[in-house]
Formats: sequence, structure tokens, C-alpha cells
Amino acid sequence: MSELIKRSFDVEMRALDQKETSDDMIVEGYAIKFNETIFYGSKSWGWNEKINRNALATADLADVVFNLNHNNSDILARTINQSLELIVDEIGLKIRSKIVDTTLGRDVYALIKAGLISKMSFTAIVKKSNWTESDDEEYDTREIMEFGKFYDVSAVTFPAYQSTELNVSRDSFKNVDSDAKKHFEEKEYRSQIKELDKLMEDIYD
Repeated sequence: MSELIKRSFDVEMRALDQKETSDDMIVEGYAIKFNETIFYGSKSWGWNEKINRNALATADLADVVFNLNHNNSDILARTINQSLELIVDEIGLKIRSKIVDTTLGRDVYALIKAGLISKMSFTAIVKKSNWTESDDEEYDTREIMEFGKFYDVSAVTFPAYQSTELNVSRDSFKNVDSDAKKHFEEKEYRSQIKELDKLMEDIYD
């Protein structure tokens, strides 16, 4: 399974206080937090999702951009020139970025410093995930086990794919990635087979 996803976490990104003699615009925050369960979907249909602590061991972090709202025309920093540093620690994927000194960079830095932009998101390939089905009325859980290539970490005005933004039903898979779609289609098929088996048992009893 190889699936491109965007995800956000409820963590703060902040501008670091610099010495008066420094003009560097440095921000830091977490693009990923391990083992933090986040709900995607609606109350009537959705799933829980978390990222395994070892999921970044397989990740390609060689060329990742830091941008605004996932717009690659609005680049603020990049790993290839070391203006963006990605640090995997016990919490998750931490970013430390020296924002480029452009009109956009200064504007975004001012918004971060003022607290008007404070959330982060990322775009990456998921190579492997595990699903745990619930036996009751609770939601199934997807655990992301392995990442592939990372494309960006982003300062976002509104975090993407929050439960209030992703509203899907069993009849509509809009905004649902193919891995989740496959899981729920197979689950629905197994449910129908069980119902058919029960019906046949009742007929022949």
C-alpha cells in the first residue's frame, strides 16, 4: 500500500526569541506526534488513526520543503540547503526552520510570532498501515506503521482533515484515501456474507 496523505496535529508552532543582534527568523514545532489518536470522519462513520513510534524509520526525509498551506509556490525553507531541520525524537517529528528572508517569509514569520498561524501539517506517502476492527459500536483504528517519502511540512491557517471538515458516509468516499476505502469496503462485504450465512441457516433450520 502506497498512499499520499495530509495530516495535522493539535500542536503549537512558535517563533523563537532571537538576540537583538540577530535577524534570523526561526520557528519550531511538531509536524507529527507519535501514538496520538486522532479521529477522522463523522460521528456516523469514521475511524481513529495514530502513528507508530517507528513509522519514521523508513521515511525519506532527504528533500522536504517548509511551506504555507501546502502551497509549493510559497516556500519558506528546505532541507537541501539546511534551512529546514527535521528531528525525530521521542515525541514525534520536530521541525526547526530558518525562514528565508523574503517578503513572504517576513509576513509569515510575523503571523507566526503574533500567534495568528500556529498549527502544522504534513504531506507524505504511507507505505504500510494496520487496521484493528472494533467488535462493538466503537470506531476501527488505523495505525500507520511505515512512511515513505515526505513532501512537505506546512504552516497552516486551518489544519487539514479535522473531524469537523471531513464528512463522509457509507455511500460517499469523497476525501477518503484508498487504504481506508478498501478497509471499509472489505468490512462491509464480510458483514454482508455473515448476514447471508445467517439467513441460509434460518432457512434450513
